[in-house]
Amino acid sequence: MASVTVEKPLDVGGPISRRAAALANVKWFRALASRALREGGPQAALRAANARAAARIIMRQAKREAIVARMTRAALEAQIQA
Repeated sequence: MASVTVEKPLDVGGPISRRAAALANVKWFRALASRALREGGPQAALRAANARAAARIIMRQAKREAIVARMTRAALEAQIQA
């Protein structure tokens, strides 16, 4: 007996995968910052601050991309309805 399954295509390059990648990068940079402070070494505080700044930049860019995508989608829907 053959079973029928419907597979949903992967969201490669779509908004969900971009958000997941951004969150993974933020998590990595935050871990890098805590590791820099924990291990010490030369200019550990500066390296940690740079890693935290990189995480903030990534989050800001991801939010900006989400807003632009939402505006674009709304504009396209309005154009289709008109």
